[in-house]
Amino acid sequence: MHVTRRGFITVAAIGSLVPMMPACATRPRRSRRPAAEPLRLACIGTANRAWDNIQELRHERIVALCDVDAGYLARASSEFPDARTFRDFRELLAMERELDLDGVVVSTPDHTHALATALALQAGLPVYCEKPLTRTVRELGVLRSLWERHPVATQMGTQIHAGDNYRRVVEAIRAGAIGRVTAVDCWQQKSWGDGRLTPGAVPPAGLDWELWQGPIERRAYIDGVHPANWRRYWSYGSGTLGDMGCHIMDLPFWALGLDRLDGRSIEIQADGPPPDAIGTPAWLEASWAIAPGRAGDDPLVLRWFDGGRMSPFVQEIGAKDRVDYHGRFSVCFQGTTGALFANYGEMLLWPGARAAAWQPPAPTIAPSIGHHREWLQAIRDGQPTAPLCGLPYATRLTELVLLGTVAYRAGRPIRCVPGSMRIDGDPAADRLLGEPALPGWTLPGA
Repeated sequence: MHVTRRGFITVAAIGSLVPMMPACATRPRRSRRPAAEPLRLACIGTANRAWDNIQELRHERIVALCDVDAGYLARASSEFPDARTFRDFRELLAMERELDLDGVVVSTPDHTHALATALALQAGLPVYCEKPLTRTVRELGVLRSLWERHPVATQMGTQIHAGDNYRRVVEAIRAGAIGRVTAVDCWQQKSWGDGRLTPGAVPPAGLDWELWQGPIERRAYIDGVHPANWRRYWSYGSGTLGDMGCHIMDLPFWALGLDRLDGRSIEIQADGPPPDAIGTPAWLEASWAIAPGRAGDDPLVLRWFDGGRMSPFVQEIGAKDRVDYHGRFSVCFQGTTGALFANYGEMLLWPGARAAAWQPPAPTIAPSIGHHREWLQAIRDGQPTAPLCGLPYATRLTELVLLGTVAYRAGRPIRCVPGSMRIDGDPAADRLLGEPALPGWTLPGA
């Protein structure tokens, strides 16, 4: 590992700020603000997906902005000239009392999600964090433990969870539209893969590369890694599955109640190009075989396909029907009496005779007031469990997704119990669940 003198000084100086927030205590929060008074929010990350989040929240009061890219930070600051600006989110969160914050929005690359979220939770601050909630499985366990000690309103940025179509699909599946669900195929045609090191590359002007790397072992700048290609590297992201799985697999996860598996084990296996230590795969197929909840039932099987790979079931019936189901949808539930296709805004029962005979149930899941507004309202109401993608749900969904990447990197099937944060009998695979952070970047309670 190579750390520059400037980088060491930065880590040492800012790291000394972190103990100002004791791991064993939450500061007393102020009483809830009057409905007419805007909430005071800090936004960590200011461009691209982060800028989209800011637009959803700008009707409140943005009092702090943070970005490691000086250009992005300056642009955001010009829109919110009264907001305090920071380059290091640890410094921002160490000043949360002075800023009188009501909530924190984390829209950074995946490898810094966990620490920013953990420091907010430790301070008793509501937090909205982009998906996936963390980069590693063990970070999820730390966040869940912190939330259980300091429950506050949280929301993971799976914005489509607030869409009306997802609600109607969940209701249809639970009402038996296709009988008992035996398998679900999910897919994403794009690919975040094949990340390569690029010796001699120079960081863009204004980017603090030391701060950008955060808790990860230092290496030279990689051409194009900022602002989006970090998803192609295991050190910073988790490929296509990690990037899109929390959106697409959220639908079967929700419909089938997979956040409540009650100790049932899962066997996960994955196939793709030979695993690379640096870059994520150009394509991936993964499966999760979930032990049945009742004696005599077969395991429920979830499958994932990306980078151009296709579900054999969807291919077969698409060829027979002369319909491009794969191009039109992203999820296919398979049940004992038919199938249900879905995407973000549409669902289709198959075969046609099944669709013609189906009468949808009366809606039971209320319309969302908006994904971000669910979180804001929960802050105002002091209801930590109100947001539908809050941390108790989001940790379980993210865990399922990330275990698929672990199985791929291990190169063999793995078996675990969700929530255990370990893989028994396979030390090498177990090590892929987490890794030490650099000094000054360790999660509180890790």
